[in-house]
Amino acid sequence: MKILFDETYTSNEGKRTSRNIWYGDADLTVDGEFGKNINLNEDFMDNLCEIIKNDLSKNAANKATETNWYIYGSGVTQDAIGDNIRPTIMVRERSDEFITNFNMSDHDFAVNIDAILLFKADFEKRLASH
Repeated sequence: MKILFDETYTSNEGKRTSRNIWYGDADLTVDGEFGKNINLNEDFMDNLCEIIKNDLSKNAANKATETNWYIYGSGVTQDAIGDNIRPTIMVRERSDEFITNFNMSDHDFAVNIDAILLFKADFEKRLASH
């Protein structure tokens, strides 16, 4: 995984700052029987938690109001109408609370939603205890 961008935006009135960090080439997929599948494992979660923890420790004295991460998978999966979908994990931290979201193809939803929901719940819990 490599960092693509790290940018901070300030609201027009100057009361809110949003730090946004994009990562690319995350190893999120493996070949499955019917195409690419999202592959979430403990090592990947450990790596993501470490990255987020390190990113939050930077500029701690001038902490943004919220920080958002966008983790793009290195591969693509296809949906039923043939569009290529790049799996993406998004994380938001605001007031020490974490919310995660996944963008995925319909194939990933059908094949992996239970694993994704388990990963998401565990991931948010681990981030909150950082």
